Amino acid sequence: MSRIIISQLASHQLGDVGRLCEQELTLDRSAGSIPRIVTRQPYLGLVAIRDSSTVGACIGCIAESGDGNAEGFIDLLVVDRAQRRQGIGRRLAGELERQLTDRGCQQISLSGNGPNNAWPGVDVHYTAAVCLAEDSGYQRQGCEVNMDVDLLGTPLDTRAAEDRLAAKGIEVRRADGDDDGPLQESLRSTWQASWVAEITDALRSSEAGLYVARQSSRYVGFCCHGLNRVHEVGPIGTDPGMRGLGIGGVLLKRCLAEQRDRGIDTAELVWVGPLSYFARAVHATIGRAFWLYSKDLSGAARVPDWRGRIGLI
Repeated sequence: MSRIIISQLASHQLGDVGRLCEQELTLDRSAGSIPRIVTRQPYLGLVAIRDSSTVGACIGCIAESGDGNAEGFIDLLVVDRAQRRQGIGRRLAGELERQLTDRGCQQISLSGNGPNNAWPGVDVHYTAAVCLAEDSGYQRQGCEVNMDVDLLGTPLDTRAAEDRLAAKGIEVRRADGDDDGPLQESLRSTWQASWVAEITDALRSSEAGLYVARQSSRYVGFCCHGLNRVHEVGPIGTDPGMRGLGIGGVLLKRCLAEQRDRGIDTAELVWVGPLSYFARAVHATIGRAFWLYSKDLSGAARVPDWRGRIGLI
């Protein structure tokens, strides 16, 4: 059998990686778009080549924190199933870890680094990825879920609710170019920078949608859809001082109705919570679940792996 060559990912290879994702990431809709999503930011990428064919890929990035520390992220790892059990995934991940470490990262995470991420973490049903993460020393840090909404069966009319909000001086509408600038300035004091970045991307995108709620000159709510993939919804938020008025429900339903009108049958609320709110508001049900992983490379926090804790293997 010919040998595997690991090399840096070139931009012209993204199409091949996208086709590999479409073939292997069977739980994902529009899986072929994932490489383009995670490379919209500065990135490090590797490919595994055998006989001129792309049989694996690994893409990551670096996030700088306010204290000057750098955190590495592995955003995508995919291997052709016909080539598995040959150590390709482990080689790709190990080399990317080395490159991230060389650039000053003391921690590497397998979790979403917005706005250009495909998942909150590792889908619990991608068994090979979960096993590789845990066998490679990554520790579970939590679990996040996405929720599904049946757009053909869920009532999405908002006229009465919008009339009630209008009586309080709150306007809900689709954002446009005139909001670019005032919207971000209004949101920065309340919302984290990564969310403001996602909202900005949605506002400036020709494919995504963004609805906003505004009272006087202040933006008090927002909801995005289609930012990374057309069926996805998020982020969504309502100013803490304005909650309980139904603003979030109207914004969400306006986005969902627009997705339905574009021919989408099921929307996916990404990295969502509180779960009970969305279950009540739009009959959302829990869909995919993701484990968030991280590995401390500084040596300061060495946690024994699960095999040492249970003493069975």
